[in-house]
This record gives sequence, C-alpha cells and structure tokens, in this order.
Amino acid sequence: MALVKASLTLFGGDTVVVRCSERCHIHLMSAKNRASETQTDILSVQNRENAFLTVPYSGTWNVLIDSHSQSLEHSISYVPA
Repeated sequence: MALVKASLTLFGGDTVVVRCSERCHIHLMSAKNRASETQTDILSVQNRENAFLTVPYSGTWNVLIDSHSQSLEHSISYVPA
C-alpha cells in the first residue's frame, strides 16, 4: 500500500489539484496551529484519479494520498485564488 504525504501553506480560495496514476483516496486536512485546537477540517474524495479541492481558509494543509498500488505516480499542485 502506497501512502503519500505533503504539506502546503495556502490561502483561502486556493484549489489543490491532485492527480494519480490510478484510483486512490485523497484527503486534504487542516494542520493544527495551536495545541488548544482539537478539531481538524478534512476534505476527501474516494476512489478517484483526480481531485480538485478548494481550501476554505488560509493556513497549513496536509495532503494524504492512500493507494493500494506499490508503484503509484502522482502530482500535487495548487491554483491560487
């Protein structure tokens, strides 16, 4: 099982573009900035090769790609708002 992690600092309205060579689960999670924060916002798509996820607010966001392939090819980019 392939697991890919990346971290991006984004502004609200930016769109994260994830492309994979095969179907996978793609998650975009807000990073906790302070220890007092107990919740994480998560945007997800399941069983897709591509995802276009718009960030609701500025901050650090973590991208997680979960695939059953050992030879997953992927790209992660973003389009500014």
